Amino acid sequence: SDELIKLIANWKNRIDVKSGYILRSVSKDGYIGNYLHPSSIPTLLQNLQDKAFGIDRDMPDLSGHSFRVGAALDMLSQGESLARIMLKGVWKSESTALKYLLNYTFE
Repeated sequence: SDELIKLIANWKNRIDVKSGYILRSVSKDGYIGNYLHPSSIPTLLQNLQDKAFGIDRDMPDLSGHSFRVGAALDMLSQGESLARIMLKGVWKSESTALKYLLNYTFE
């Protein structure tokens, strides 16, 4: 949406994206770090999930991995080849990619 594009542009200007990552940590006192540590992503996603659905939600916790698998499933449903899915998901073997696709497709 246009609003999201504006928000991202404002954030990029604020952090001077030319010199680092766009996703960054922000401390309680407003200090902006140089990057967002990968281990903080599950906590952030679970907090957002709780706010969106409430603590009594009946669904598994989201993780960074959820987006990787979700994107692969979207590509599969759009008819993308396994080779393209593997390239986008950075899977090195067909068996690993198929394991994820099959586990999540039939749940």
